Amino acid sequence: MKKPRIIGYYRYWVVLTYASIVSAIVGITMACRGQITAAIVCLMISGVCDMFDGTVARRADRNDTEKGYGIQIDALADVISFGAFPAVLGYNIFMEKRPDDIWGMAFTISVMALYVLCALIRLAYFNVTEEEMQGQDIKRTYYEGLPVTSAAMIVPVVYAIVGANSPVLPLVYDIMLLVISICFVLKVKVPKLKMPILIGLAVGCLVVVAAALIIRGVLG
Repeated sequence: MKKPRIIGYYRYWVVLTYASIVSAIVGITMACRGQITAAIVCLMISGVCDMFDGTVARRADRNDTEKGYGIQIDALADVISFGAFPAVLGYNIFMEKRPDDIWGMAFTISVMALYVLCALIRLAYFNVTEEEMQGQDIKRTYYEGLPVTSAAMIVPVVYAIVGANSPVLPLVYDIMLLVISICFVLKVKVPKLKMPILIGLAVGCLVVVAAALIIRGVLG
């Protein structure tokens, strides 16, 4: 059987990771066009893809190279989907509400840079420790620091509760990213939740976001 003449892997166990990246790029485009709510939906879709990609990959018959590729591509996807994407969202939210506030813009850009940097540091650290644990056949029971993918739940909930038309949304969003950034790199143990609990949290997040958007739409 001839090997494909292209780099990478394209089997079913990596499709969800690729889908997460595609959804994030679409979301970034929506954010840049001022369609913030649509971008938030894309962020949630990326989160759903990430939620299940690990489960699908673990059930697949993969060799060591494919497992290593899976670890690397997942982290690289997370840098885009849950690192750069929420930061771009924050910038466009600010520009929509307070485009003439130079000092506010400087603060927003600083928070964006810190957020992406902390996400990158945490993901790199996770990759190193994950490879070590797999090499010793140790199963992870907890994470060190807040998982980067948690942004897929936190950001939509805060956005929906504060409201797209709220004048304080840019400030609240910046503070949220600042707090999340610190939590990314704090060396505290965060339990690794089982899939039923993760699904329950995702459904709860979806209900809160949908209810908040509907209520604000009706009252607005």
